[in-house]
Amino acid sequence: MKQIQLIFSCEDTFRRDILHIRSQYPDFTVNFQIFYDKARRNDVKKLVRVLKTDYPEASFFGCSSYANIKEGTIESGTIEAVCTVFERKDTQLKILHYSFNNDTQNEVCNDVLRIVAENPWVKGIEMLITLRNMSATYFCDKLSDMRSDIAVFGGCAFNKNLNKKDVDVMSEEGEFIDEGAIFVLYGGRDLHIWTALISGWKPLGKKMKVTRAEGNHLYELDGEPAYDVYHKYLIIENDRYFYRNALEFPMFYKSSESNILRVPSECLEDGSLIMSSDMISGSTAQLSYADPQTILRTIFNEALRLADFAPEGILIFDCVSRTSFWEKEDVNIESKPFQLIANTAGFYTMGELHRTGHSINQHNVTLIIAGMREGEAGPSKRDLLKKNLSFPSDHISMMQRLANFIDVAYTELDDTNKKLEALNQRLSQLAMTDELTGAYNRREIHERINAEINASNHFSLIMLDLDLFKAINDNYGHDTGDKVLKEFTVIMKKAAEDMKISSITARWGGEEFMILLPFCTSDTAFELAEEIRRRYSAKDFGFSAKHTVSCGVTSFISGESIDTVCSRVDNALYFSKNNGRDQTNIK
Repeated sequence: MKQIQLIFSCEDTFRRDILHIRSQYPDFTVNFQIFYDKARRNDVKKLVRVLKTDYPEASFFGCSSYANIKEGTIESGTIEAVCTVFERKDTQLKILHYSFNNDTQNEVCNDVLRIVAENPWVKGIEMLITLRNMSATYFCDKLSDMRSDIAVFGGCAFNKNLNKKDVDVMSEEGEFIDEGAIFVLYGGRDLHIWTALISGWKPLGKKMKVTRAEGNHLYELDGEPAYDVYHKYLIIENDRYFYRNALEFPMFYKSSESNILRVPSECLEDGSLIMSSDMISGSTAQLSYADPQTILRTIFNEALRLADFAPEGILIFDCVSRTSFWEKEDVNIESKPFQLIANTAGFYTMGELHRTGHSINQHNVTLIIAGMREGEAGPSKRDLLKKNLSFPSDHISMMQRLANFIDVAYTELDDTNKKLEALNQRLSQLAMTDELTGAYNRREIHERINAEINASNHFSLIMLDLDLFKAINDNYGHDTGDKVLKEFTVIMKKAAEDMKISSITARWGGEEFMILLPFCTSDTAFELAEEIRRRYSAKDFGFSAKHTVSCGVTSFISGESIDTVCSRVDNALYFSKNNGRDQTNIK
């Protein structure tokens, strides 16, 4: 396998270059991958015309880009043609070209999955996609169903002017399309593909809950407008410079198998943000920061691993956000090391696509590396890397120390807040419940009944009194009496649960209890009271005293006060007590 990079300047020069390649590598599978400045589309058309006329056997595809990578170095405003020569007869390449929108993306995904399933030789898929009015999340989730041994890598088309809508993809299979995708299937017995995702960005500070998001439209974090986070913590204004200023501080959150970064591409007047891809309501997010030393250490370690793989060609899909992070003279610092291993080409993207484990994800602010070779690995260039690159120091930078301080401070504050929240919940619980039985107390059930009346809801009440309870305390002690009260509370709740009746149980005072039954008729309330009475009578408490309970039942009449309905259920209970106990009466 050979990877050769050409820069298009004019038709004659390009024709001479490709004819030279054609004469050197006859009868081989040859592909041209084209990355271009969208403003030079007419020149791209000239390039395509030359390929079709003078090298018709070669395949080609490509996309618009923010900038290109030639031999590990950024090239702005150019048209780059990356020629890959596959020298093994068994190596195959297939280009799929689709125009689609939100309504047809499911159909496209199903077609890709079908074609991949029909071609077991596929080992890797390169994706080039436009995201004018879409997110790649659906595509990524759907295509994650393909065989797990298939590597997936690629990027989202972009524009030198950072205009995410003025983008396109193209291939030999069709014209330039501004809403679509190119899928390139690579495979064969002797083809090997290695990929890696490099970030270097780390979470910083407070964890926030995504309280409202719809697709890539992020409305709220912790119940507040999402923009407030950028303004409060980073002093970033909602002006025409918002996108550029926010690029270096993407949102960080975890998916099932990898860390995800999302860049806010636009801030709306209501304080909501348009993110680079979907965010999920209920997930947690943090601001993130980058430390040069951490990035370089990560790049060095991945470069060593790639050196052992010994690729014959390397493609890089690098997020444009990273160009903003590095000083202008340092922008090549993260891509140049890979040129020491093999010819390195690629482009700067609006989003990066990579498969980690089973999941395919759209990333931002990341660097995707894809290395390819045919046949067995040659000698590793690990020693060459170590000789030419100084290993990043293990010294912790000031940025890392400051970030660690913030994280620890937030963690300690969060722990304190959790303890205070737990204490407040405990105090709140104590304020509304009876300490002995765990049922609600009289004040709480009174408020609940009043709430039902204010809402004009129909409800029923059961009032219960344990018969001759004083004798239990006198003859067997208050510990036994407490045991009876607690067990009776369990009996009431369990009876309602078994009968599938929604109930609110409270200790009214002493041995008296009240049950509120929202939207329940008096007949149903009577049946529940009778079931409780039978269960209590049948309960063996371990002493010989006969235990019974008297019950009163009533239903709310629209327009009456809480005092009226409570007085009526009390009268129903009084009637049961005065007529021999161990019975239920309705008023």
